[in-house]
Amino acid sequence: MDESISKRLYSVKEAGKYLGRSQWGIRHLIWEGHLPHVRQGRRVMVDILDMDKFIEKHKRENNDGHDLS
Repeated sequence: MDESISKRLYSVKEAGKYLGRSQWGIRHLIWEGHLPHVRQGRRVMVDILDMDKFIEKHKRENNDGHDLS
């Protein structure tokens, strides 16, 4: 019986890998209020839905005519 449950809460380290930032970069985003978090005792967890919202909020389209490649 294969009941796969997708993970929703990620550690600061895992959130860093997901967002391409260091652990301290993730902590800074949390401290500055840019990334919501869930505290479980001493553990700090980040919801994948909040990470996806963060990405969408900060996504930019290149409309200035400059090629980034």
